[in-house]
Amino acid sequence: MNTRQLRYGVVSGSVRLGLVGQVASRALLLGGLVLGGLTGTAYAATCNVPDMAHATIQSAVSDLTCSEIVLAAKVFTEQVRIRRTSIVTIRGAGEGRTILKSPATRTRSTATTTFASGYTYVVDVMPGSQANLVGLTVDGGSNANCTERYFGVRYTSSQGQLTGVTIDNVRGTGANASCINVTALAVTADGTGTASVAIERATVRNFQANAILINGVNAAATIKNSTIRGSGPISGLFQNGIYFARGATGAADRNNLSDLRYTGDPCRGVGTAMQAFKAGPTFFTGNVIRNVDRGMWLHENTSDQVAYENRIVDSSAGILSNSNGDGKIRITKNGISNIARSTAATVDTCFAESGDGIAIRTEKSSALVANSIAGSARDGIELATDTSALDVQQNKATRSTRNDVSDQGTMNKLTLNSCNKSTPTGKCDSTP
Repeated sequence: MNTRQLRYGVVSGSVRLGLVGQVASRALLLGGLVLGGLTGTAYAATCNVPDMAHATIQSAVSDLTCSEIVLAAKVFTEQVRIRRTSIVTIRGAGEGRTILKSPATRTRSTATTTFASGYTYVVDVMPGSQANLVGLTVDGGSNANCTERYFGVRYTSSQGQLTGVTIDNVRGTGANASCINVTALAVTADGTGTASVAIERATVRNFQANAILINGVNAAATIKNSTIRGSGPISGLFQNGIYFARGATGAADRNNLSDLRYTGDPCRGVGTAMQAFKAGPTFFTGNVIRNVDRGMWLHENTSDQVAYENRIVDSSAGILSNSNGDGKIRITKNGISNIARSTAATVDTCFAESGDGIAIRTEKSSALVANSIAGSARDGIELATDTSALDVQQNKATRSTRNDVSDQGTMNKLTLNSCNKSTPTGKCDSTP
């Protein structure tokens, strides 16, 4: 599988962000991801489902002579567990034509892993297995409940590719609509092996808590040309779009994310399109984010994080970066516009960056370069009192309600920025 080399432009001044392809490749390899290079015993047989030999998908998966499983255009109501060392490709007739639907009553996995002891699923790729999913819809049945951890598709210390797949209805209803332990697509490492998945042209919709979660040291994923559409505004539970957590590495490139709006208490959470939390090297490039609470959140990372050429519009906050330890944060050439402040009563306590285009807190030695911010209900760029030695250059901020640039930190270096009003005064080198 060919991957587009992710590029970061060369920026004049003290910060030079060169080609990051080698760095990204290294990060993904550390997470175990080798695109197009899955290994294992290969068999030649193509198996059709249903046919006289295999009435169900699970029967074909369990048949190790089946290297490619071709599914008819129909609804299959079953759970599928993949436990095999040989590579298997499950190929549908197309999204919306081949539908793998969760049964009303699911079998619970008894597997115990670092991040889930006992869980239910529609598709479960077990440790050491290698599986590709192509051209089908996974339907969660809208029947999640709060007594289970529920995954639409789960890769645990396993490898594969997911191409042209829709994941739909991984959620609960009524009293079960606020369960936080529901994830549409998860890539996790259980501490005994690596997890690595290449995701392309996927669609995730009608999900509950997390659309795509990459979790754990030695977990890695690339997410490209995919669409995540939330259910907001909703009151039951905040939603996360793409979430790298706890040592996971990877890249999200040219995806579209929208409608992640939560009307409840922001002290419980807010709808966040993309985030990296205590993650390994992570790259967010060329994504379009629209109508969300928070566009991007980079927090408590000790590895490099890059946000490059993303577009965030019609949201309550653009990019928040805070508490990133030794991680070098590079926020470059992003376009952020129409940022409206939340009206929640606790917004100042729990969603303080609401109304900001870019907010940096508890941060040092990171860079904001050549970003464009227009129409922020609070500050275009906010550098909090606990920031220091930030390199902020060549940014353009306009039409902010409070300040285009607010620098309350210590020894931050601001050069060649274009804006109309700042605090303290004199932070604008030119006017737009």
